[in-house]
Amino acid sequence: MSARIALFILGLINLFSYSGIAQCGANYDVLAEEIVSDANLLNHEQTRVVFAGSSTFRLWENIAESFPNYEVVNAGIGGSCFEDLYAYKELLISATNPDVLVIYEGDNDIAHQYEDGRTMTVKNITKTAYELFLWIKSNHPNMEVIILSPKPSPLRWEYLPKYKKVNDELEKLATDFFGFRFVNCWPNLTDSNGMVISTYFQADRLHLNGAGNKVLGGLIYASIQSSEESIFNDFIDGWHTSASAADSAAYFGAFFNNASIFQGTDGSEYWTAAEFRNWAAPYFRRESAWTFEAFERQWFRQGNTLWFNERLNSPHMGKCRGIGVVRMTNSGPKIDHYSLSFEVPNEVVDNLVALANPERIEVLKYQKELDDFYTDSTTSPLKQEERIGFYGHEFFEYNPSFNVEAAIEILENESWFDMATSSGKSRKYRRYAVAKFEINGKSLQLILYQSKRLMKMDDYKDHLFLPFTDLTSGVSTYGTGRFMDITIPEGNSIVLDFNYAYNPYCAYTDGYSCPITPKENFIDIPVNAGIKGPNNH
Repeated sequence: MSARIALFILGLINLFSYSGIAQCGANYDVLAEEIVSDANLLNHEQTRVVFAGSSTFRLWENIAESFPNYEVVNAGIGGSCFEDLYAYKELLISATNPDVLVIYEGDNDIAHQYEDGRTMTVKNITKTAYELFLWIKSNHPNMEVIILSPKPSPLRWEYLPKYKKVNDELEKLATDFFGFRFVNCWPNLTDSNGMVISTYFQADRLHLNGAGNKVLGGLIYASIQSSEESIFNDFIDGWHTSASAADSAAYFGAFFNNASIFQGTDGSEYWTAAEFRNWAAPYFRRESAWTFEAFERQWFRQGNTLWFNERLNSPHMGKCRGIGVVRMTNSGPKIDHYSLSFEVPNEVVDNLVALANPERIEVLKYQKELDDFYTDSTTSPLKQEERIGFYGHEFFEYNPSFNVEAAIEILENESWFDMATSSGKSRKYRRYAVAKFEINGKSLQLILYQSKRLMKMDDYKDHLFLPFTDLTSGVSTYGTGRFMDITIPEGNSIVLDFNYAYNPYCAYTDGYSCPITPKENFIDIPVNAGIKGPNNH
């Protein structure tokens, strides 16, 4: 059929419509193919909304202007009914490739007259709608679908009871059976007395004018946004859930690509998605990687880019904030950037700043590394049965008063001597320097020793050994002393941070030969810093 004949038929259909009578079941082959061709010319770089239905959509001039940030396809055909949309479903729905499908049918179904003068029953209208909805759900299960109620109009006001019945049935069908959204436009196009607002209609008293389309557009736009926001919330909630379930494929599959960014709460945690995946791999080998649950979220959009902020509860981190950037793609939303931060009440900022000073943070990192060293089967000095019962070291709270600067006096011409060990075998050391310092106003000193064996190794040629005992030794700390590792200073002073004090292997297990602290390296104060215990000291 030629385009000219098709347009002639469309004109006849419009004549029927203007008289209040409608005829369904016309041939729309040419018009449907033209709609698909026009849709294929679009880039589909934004969320595509396809408006499929009758002349309420087809005659809506500049429909795209009512839907900024979306790509609009007007697949409306004047005079069409539910049976027509069903007949051309592969073209008007599948071939136009909608992300969101808005359907407006039923208006012409209600006014349809058969050749014998009979009208279409509500049951027949609902049956055809059911068949269309079932096909959509079966063939496009993930597509967002909005069903717009047949509108009121002055020309067809005589069908008022039938309109109400059809709308009730369509709403039940769309929402209860298929999970589609139903948008009822009647409250927006009628006044407080329930009468149609005639100023929203063209001279034909059937089709909306610019003012009416503006009202209808705002209603549909709000529904699309609400629908999309629901999809986006489900997406981000699902992303958080996949971490809680340790589903690595789902969690990292939510990122736009390997170059997308995740920014954590630690200053060092600025990763690409690929780097983040590598870092997080051990966590995703557990039953749960981490758990965050959003209790507040706002979305913003410009074109095909969205951003959001959210507040989260976490069992291990308390209340947090997240800020993310999401890209819309043909396969759905994808995260391109996410930044996580703590919520800090103003009342505790000063306390938190004190806790987060760089020296304390480095000590905490060192303590974690020491725990990891003992629990990792590839590095631990513990036997397998000992590792099973090892739950980490016990440390004193970080104490900045035990981070001191000491004056260094190099000792010349010192002889090598045998330092006693736990195994009875001695090891060669010499006194390298005296470190003099003050803690809480008390003058103290300790000897720094150099190992004859280690100084011959490239990695340890600058290493000094500082064992010490104090008033905590044998009480809350290991009886034969704790150790510190020092690098030979370049000048005449050195920083001694007793928060890094550690125990020898012999404190935890047998089979090692550990140095015993010389008596000269006792200091007459309690050094409540560094490592404690173990239990038996």
